[in-house]
Amino acid sequence: MPGPRDFAETYVTAETLDRELAGWLADLAPYRWRSAPPISRDSAALLVVDVTRPFVDEGRPLASPNARAIVPRINDLVAAFRAASRPVIWIVQGHFSVAHDRGEHLSNWWLMPVLEGTTDVEPAAGLSIAPGEKVILKRRYSGFHATDLELTLRCLGVRQVAICGVLTHVCPFMTAMDAFERDFCVFYPPDATASLNRSLHVEALRVIAGWAGYVTPAREIIAALGG
Repeated sequence: MPGPRDFAETYVTAETLDRELAGWLADLAPYRWRSAPPISRDSAALLVVDVTRPFVDEGRPLASPNARAIVPRINDLVAAFRAASRPVIWIVQGHFSVAHDRGEHLSNWWLMPVLEGTTDVEPAAGLSIAPGEKVILKRRYSGFHATDLELTLRCLGVRQVAICGVLTHVCPFMTAMDAFERDFCVFYPPDATASLNRSLHVEALRVIAGWAGYVTPAREIIAALGG
């Protein structure tokens, strides 16, 4: 049966990540014409989207080496936000059951169910959720859809969000677009997101850069928080 594996490719590894990042930024240059505002140590939060076992573990239908390559970079971002005493929020795809909340169209487009209460909602190897960090279960692509993510961010006084995760063109992307629609300032680190192939990754970055957020390398976000 045709599916994602037909267009999947390994386009980045942990060893080539910085070199590939330079190429992505060159491709994005015409779209990154706005100057990014300073990242605020008082109002920024990190959203980690779907960096869970079904999207990272080897052998899973929607997982790839590309996702595994960025896990250390995501870990660096998580550590930086924690060190700056800024919120880290984990957004995880999870369903109560196929019948209750997947729906006909989601089930047709995405055949792999991820059920809450199973190991599928656990962070990928190399990542861990610290005590006090909130986990938000989502039923659709966007972390804002039918969740309390916006309420959580407003209560925490958040005005800027850095969004990382997998897949670049799906759940982190939809979450970033919805954040923009809600008037949050979006930072989208290209070296802390990953897709199934380079084309999907770069095209999603172009859309974000041109229309909704600041495609900013993880090291720049980390440096700003450290300052």
